[in-house]
Amino acid sequence: MSLAILNARILDPASQTDAPGGLFIDKGKISEVRTGTNVSFPDANETLDAGGLCLAPGLIDLRAKTGEPGGEHKETLATASRAALSGGITSFVVMPDTRPVIDDVALVQFIAERGRETAFARVYPAGGLTVGLGGEAMAEIGMMAEAGAVMFTNGDWPVASAQVMKRAMTYAASRGAIVMSRPDDRTLSGNGVMNAGEFAARHGLSGIPVEAEWLGAMRDVTLAEQTGCTLILDQVTTQRTLDIADIAKGRGAKVFTTVAAHSLFFNELDIGDYLTYCKVNPPFRTEQMRKTLVSALQEGAINAVVSAHDPQPPEEKRLPLGEAAFGAAGLETVLPCLMTLVAEGELSLLKALAPVTIGPASILGLPQGRLAEGAPADIILFDPGKPWLCDRDHLLSRSKNSPFDGRRLQGRVMRTFVGGKTVFER
Repeated sequence: MSLAILNARILDPASQTDAPGGLFIDKGKISEVRTGTNVSFPDANETLDAGGLCLAPGLIDLRAKTGEPGGEHKETLATASRAALSGGITSFVVMPDTRPVIDDVALVQFIAERGRETAFARVYPAGGLTVGLGGEAMAEIGMMAEAGAVMFTNGDWPVASAQVMKRAMTYAASRGAIVMSRPDDRTLSGNGVMNAGEFAARHGLSGIPVEAEWLGAMRDVTLAEQTGCTLILDQVTTQRTLDIADIAKGRGAKVFTTVAAHSLFFNELDIGDYLTYCKVNPPFRTEQMRKTLVSALQEGAINAVVSAHDPQPPEEKRLPLGEAAFGAAGLETVLPCLMTLVAEGELSLLKALAPVTIGPASILGLPQGRLAEGAPADIILFDPGKPWLCDRDHLLSRSKNSPFDGRRLQGRVMRTFVGGKTVFER
């Protein structure tokens, strides 16, 4: 079966295309993309009039947590996939910090197989960098890579030992594997619950200083440079961290950076009267730091925007701020967050889409993330200006801990395709 999508606004950051046109899908792949006002594909078995909606590659998310295995009450691969597709995310990487930790071949295979069985989105497992994420012994990186792990990470917990980190990076480099690391020095960040500064002090809360991120970044990029390992600095929050990565890149290091979508939207003041849905790690920083991240995104200095999806049930969030769990549900709000920034004039449309399409695809070497002949027909139709009110009770994620709850956003996915088949329609 073949499908022609006509009367669309074609948006493809990979080719810098922003023009009216249409797309032809055959056997689950993109067969042809044409731009123009009178595009037609007479050979199509089926035709869909997009009605002027934007047609773009499906989003690719490099960082999402689920509860499966061991914490299915938080999220399963199936519920995460459903939420992701409603937000236009057609591929996502599952973090290894589950119970048990995804740190061996059997569990990598379990995630891959469960993803194929229960999820309509493409699910990619990330393997634990160290055994049990304990930071003491390197996990079976080579065997997990052969089993399908697309990267290796210690999740939310940076590897404290530089020796263990160097050993893991050296081995990962020898296997062509990617390491993703949270830049953090836990001896500085300690038990902090929000950004360190005047606002935290006034609220009597312990802070997480930016220096902890800088020190962690400097150590990890230095080790990446020395070992030749491909490194992703996970969820950076400051320009100085981006500068550390850029300097290392200038010396030949293979370093990429990601930013959580919510860090582009919120600042530390959004915690307000101890709002635990805004308790995330790394924390929301100052408004000036937020604006700096958005400017860096516009300049192309950030490689990927991630959902940082971390579902937490109400009993883990409805606690005093110091006791509440870190984490925010994010799969359904990545695109609206970016489109709201576009509507407010802080980002251009193609610059907003690049770090959620071709950016992460290029890092992982995936064929999707672009509108090109032969690429998988993982695509979305969306209205970038459609206003809506985020209500956590209407989110499809099993856990509803969204900092966007009650926020007015713009941009809504109307239809999502994976392999040329409709998997979500609003």
